[in-house]
Amino acid sequence: MRNAPLGWLFLILFCTSAPRPASLVEVKTRALRAGYTADLQVLADAARDAKAIAAADPAQAALAHYWAGYAYWQRAVNDVNLKLDPSADRAAALAELEAALAARETFADAHALVAWLQGWLWSADPANKDAHQKQLIAHHTRARELEPDNPRVLWAYAIALQFRDKPKALALMQDLTKRPDTHAASAEPDWGLPEACMTLAYMDLSAGDIAGAETLAHRAAELRPGWHYVEAILMPQIAAKKAH
Repeated sequence: MRNAPLGWLFLILFCTSAPRPASLVEVKTRALRAGYTADLQVLADAARDAKAIAAADPAQAALAHYWAGYAYWQRAVNDVNLKLDPSADRAAALAELEAALAARETFADAHALVAWLQGWLWSADPANKDAHQKQLIAHHTRARELEPDNPRVLWAYAIALQFRDKPKALALMQDLTKRPDTHAASAEPDWGLPEACMTLAYMDLSAGDIAGAETLAHRAAELRPGWHYVEAILMPQIAAKKAH
């Protein structure tokens, strides 16, 4: 090594110091955490890395597009919480999730998030309300056909269901809050319990059950410390209701 040409030394130094390409499990971990903490830059980076994996490895394309879509979806949600325009991130999320379904049509989790986004567009894009409703129903139906007990599928469905059958939606969300907080060692989706607790807290607050909302909001915060929406928005709303 003492007599190695200078060019080889530079090549060795470059190879040992160059950052290792992101794995999909790493992307998933970053996207989940950044979604809770409202870190828009980390979410953008996770989406970029997921898209690069999708382009490089067709075997991982469905999951990679899913996590890119998830990251953009969380950016869009946090755009609203941070009073920014969510339209570009929402469109990017939908495009990535549809790419995930093009790679794997039987991907129930991707169907569920497409349905969730179509539900958002149903209210945000009134000129095309009927088309969004048709897509929402189709994707919810397909997701529940594929994985009827998937907690993320049921969470998204319960959110839509509350507009036509609130008692059934509440019962479904309550059941989801009793499930375990799972953590898969793979790149497969495994979120759901914290989201159910947060959503039911909001639903309880809207229904006037302040005590129930507070209990669930605290549980969501304990499950995911640093959750921006829960700690900076939902809990202050609960405290304001308690003060009156």
